[in-house]
Amino acid sequence: MPGPPRVPWQNQDLVLYHGTIEKYRPSIARGIDATKGRVNLDFGQGFYTTTFERQAVSWAWIKFQREPGSMPIVLRFQVKRASLSQLDSMWIIRGSKTASDFWSLVFHCRRNGGGHGRTGDIGWYDVVAGPVVNTPLTKFSVLPGYDQISFHTPIACQVLNSSRRGFASIDNNGRSLRLDWEDL
Repeated sequence: MPGPPRVPWQNQDLVLYHGTIEKYRPSIARGIDATKGRVNLDFGQGFYTTTFERQAVSWAWIKFQREPGSMPIVLRFQVKRASLSQLDSMWIIRGSKTASDFWSLVFHCRRNGGGHGRTGDIGWYDVVAGPVVNTPLTKFSVLPGYDQISFHTPIACQVLNSSRRGFASIDNNGRSLRLDWEDL
C-alpha cells in the first residue's frame, strides 16, 4: 500500500487556513486583531486557524449561512516554524473524556471568556493548539480529523500578519478553488 510522498524534512513552513466571508477580508488584510474574535470559544477570544483546508471551507460556509450576503472565502497562511517557536504556546494533544486538563480549559474559556489563567499581566498564551469540541459541550467529545490553532496576543497575530498570506473564493460546491489562490 503506497503511503504519503516522502519529502525530506527541511523545517518547511506550516500552512494554516481560516474560513470566513468576503466582507471581513479587507480588515484581516490590514492586520489580524485577536480582540475582534468571538469571546466564548474553546480556547478563548482569538483568531482561529486549522491545518485542514476542508475544515476552513466548512467554517466559511457556516459563517456564510449565519451572515448571508458576502461570499465564503478561505485564507491561507504560510508560517515560518521558527517564528512560531518564539511564541509562548500550549499544545493539547488529547480531547478524550478523561483529558481533564483540556476540558477544564475549554469550560474556563467558554464560560469566563477571559485569559488562560496564566500569572502575570497578560494571562494568555500566545498560541493554543488542540482538538475541536463537538457541541453540545456536555458530550465531552471532539470532532475527529479536526484541529484548531488559535492566536491570542498581538505578538502571535504579528506572526500571521508577517507570513505569506493568500485567499481563495469557494465555489458553489463548497470546495476551495486551489488554482485561484491570490495574495491577501
